[in-house]
Amino acid sequence: MTEKLYYQNIWLDRCEATVCGCEQTKDGYAVLLDRTVIFPEGGGQPSDTGSINGVPVSAAFERGEEIWNCVQTPFCEGDKVEVTLDIERRRDHAQQHSGEHIISGLADKLYGAHNVGFHMAEDYTTLDLDAQLTDEQLAALERAANEVVQRDEPITYAFVHAEDLADIKLRKTAKGLQGEVRIVYIADADSCTCCGTHCKTTGEIGYIRFSSWQNYKGGIRLWFLCGMRAVENAMQTRAIVDAVAKRFSTKTEEVMASVVRQGDELSALKREMKLRTDALLTYRCAALLTAAEKIGDTKLVLHQEERLSAADLKLFTEKLTHTEKSIAVLFSNTGDALLYQIAASPGVKLSMREVCSAVNAATGGRGGGKDDFAQGSAKAQPGMQETMEQLRVYLRAAIKSL
Repeated sequence: MTEKLYYQNIWLDRCEATVCGCEQTKDGYAVLLDRTVIFPEGGGQPSDTGSINGVPVSAAFERGEEIWNCVQTPFCEGDKVEVTLDIERRRDHAQQHSGEHIISGLADKLYGAHNVGFHMAEDYTTLDLDAQLTDEQLAALERAANEVVQRDEPITYAFVHAEDLADIKLRKTAKGLQGEVRIVYIADADSCTCCGTHCKTTGEIGYIRFSSWQNYKGGIRLWFLCGMRAVENAMQTRAIVDAVAKRFSTKTEEVMASVVRQGDELSALKREMKLRTDALLTYRCAALLTAAEKIGDTKLVLHQEERLSAADLKLFTEKLTHTEKSIAVLFSNTGDALLYQIAASPGVKLSMREVCSAVNAATGGRGGGKDDFAQGSAKAQPGMQETMEQLRVYLRAAIKSL
């Protein structure tokens, strides 16, 4: 059995211990100590790290009442060693876990939303609630959680026997508990069974910040940060907002209005651009059809434009093939790529899928489609005259053979 000194003093960062066992593992060695300040992984919380006589402890795990430490150097049974804790990692984990208790307890009290999942990673923490909360409710929950932090109230513990839990009113009780069980109390915000490490007071959490949330399995998944994680996130967000304010030459508090205003202006410009593009393509369509070579009863339009988007290129081919009976093979050089759209009017028997294969071969591109429409792309090419002439010869022959 290992004596768990972190339950006696959460901020104790070193102790003397005796090695009780050492086992070789696939990744190194596992060392058993008679006492430790290093918390093993458990309760949704990652393991502490630290060192034994200067040898790094990468992780710790629990086996029954024993705590084993993962190291790369073996120790001998009976060795007297000094165990050192990475206190900043402990502080971070204690802040996140204590913050989770406050959020969970208040979500239950305020909205009847129950904690159904908790995960603490190295750079984020998530909490799953079984009810969907509005943005306003989440804002109120975040404020209430920070009010508990500001009151700097005590976080206390009690050890009871598992058989006595039925008589104790708690927010949550882990399943399958046996023997001595640890209960965590955080003022009037929360009470539940938990084996993790927590701050001594709510003030030590520092700050609780909700970073994002989304609907999840009928409830909500909430990402949050506590302590310095929250401070750094707030500083990053402030830097972004300040940069946007500078870009808009406005005050920080007026950034949102400026962004909305520019968004509205951009939407209006896009609508105007769409109308102008449509008018331009209609004009270009008439000119191309007038100049197009007619083979039998079908006109052939083989043409290249500069920097038309795939959407505009498709609109162009549709205008051409819906205006007169034709086959349209259009290219757009975007600078980075060569786009192509291939379409045929109703009644044209030549398969555009086959034409696309010919274009793929001529340009080294990739594409495909159906009998009436196909599309593809290739690497941008500096000169297309020779390629266009080769395709023109192929298309003439293909149309004449129909």
